[in-house]
Amino acid sequence: MKRILFLVLIGLLASSCFIQAQEKEINVNPIDSSNYVLDPGGIGGDSLIIDFIEQMPQFPGGEKELFKFINKNLKYPITGPDVFGKVMCRFIVNSDGSVSNPEVIRSLDPACDKEAVRVIKLLPKFIPGKQNGVNVSVWYILPITFKLNPDVQKN
Repeated sequence: MKRILFLVLIGLLASSCFIQAQEKEINVNPIDSSNYVLDPGGIGGDSLIIDFIEQMPQFPGGEKELFKFINKNLKYPITGPDVFGKVMCRFIVNSDGSVSNPEVIRSLDPACDKEAVRVIKLLPKFIPGKQNGVNVSVWYILPITFKLNPDVQKN
């Protein structure tokens, strides 16, 4: 009885490995399907929005300039002095470099969330992301930090 159970178990394991091997052979698409979502409404003007690609979009001047732009344009909302932290946002960098569809994926405070989305809408065009040498729309995740200046906190 143990022997039969053992053989059945080995057979199931072997068939499972065979099925997984077949699935891996079939997936030869250069864009890994786990890294994109279809956008049936064409939010960004494209029907494919990718999470991770060969060349991610870049803000003109790099990440340092992106955070400089955010700090320059961010207005700390009127909230209690104990409201500080990060709002995690995501938005689409379209294949033409424009920014669309900003949304909050981790909230801090409704006023801070609203301000983060406002600043994202002000962003200039990015250098678009590329997959196989072609410009594509990409989801971009950006943390926006809300922290009062220590001099302001004392008043």
